[in-house]
Amino acid sequence: MVRYSDELLDEIRMRNDIVDVVSQYVTLKRKGRNYFGVCPFHNEKSPSFSVSPDKQIFHCFGCGVGGNVFHFISKIENIGFIESVQMLAERVGMELPNSSNAEDEKIANLKAKVYEVNKASAEFYHLNLYKPTSKMAQEYIKKRKLDNNTLKAFLIGYAGDGNELFSYLKSKGFGPEEMLASSLIGKTESGRYYDKFKRRIMFPIQDVRNRVIAFGGRVLDDSKPKYINSPENIVYSKGRNLFALNVAKRAEPGMLKRILIVEGYMDAISLYQRGIKNVVASLGTALTDAQGRLLRKNSEQVILRV
Repeated sequence: MVRYSDELLDEIRMRNDIVDVVSQYVTLKRKGRNYFGVCPFHNEKSPSFSVSPDKQIFHCFGCGVGGNVFHFISKIENIGFIESVQMLAERVGMELPNSSNAEDEKIANLKAKVYEVNKASAEFYHLNLYKPTSKMAQEYIKKRKLDNNTLKAFLIGYAGDGNELFSYLKSKGFGPEEMLASSLIGKTESGRYYDKFKRRIMFPIQDVRNRVIAFGGRVLDDSKPKYINSPENIVYSKGRNLFALNVAKRAEPGMLKRILIVEGYMDAISLYQRGIKNVVASLGTALTDAQGRLLRKNSEQVILRV
């Protein structure tokens, strides 16, 4: 079975502007921020077929059909999703990986395992926060006035002193390859495995699909560095994600009316704690094109940076 990575699909979607693609099949006229034309999927006289360049989606107010550029091509050409991906990749001159390539399959399997490692680790850190041995972390949480609902919403946790995470992951059947690929576990020259995050409040970074893709860790005292973050790896690309977007979408299902952009984890969490839940953090980077597309896809109105 052909399998394409989320990153590859995002790249194909990004390079195939939906207005350009739809314009090859439908005559569109601009009206405000969107384009309109006669729907190609049902008979109508007045144009009710809308295409949004900001959100990169289409929607017909007459028959209700809608979706992204893959859905449009699939429906207009009467082909399956995989064929629509291949057609759009060919349109922009992108070469797709060979489905029979054993290396591609190996990478896909490793990514799936790393997602599992990250999820198990986030749950481990979160439960660790409530243990009697985590008094310093609990004092920090109390000082920041974070309640239990907030802790659970963001899966906030605590990494202790030793190599407890490695031992836990090993007991769950995870192997060295996926543990090292997660960037949570390191290996010395002598072959000893160790936890990379120690004595830190842990902030899992989740994508919009609620998959744990990385972590940020904050010290409890004045030592440096104040924060350490997961490096980019097989499942994590800093410039393609936004901290807390998944939490904001749970608070307001569907399209968010407005999104506030802040700099750090605690900025977003503190606002959430005060009832302002439409907040994301940019993960310490200048806003990238990929992050901008992610915001446009998930919000309706002006984005504010505070």
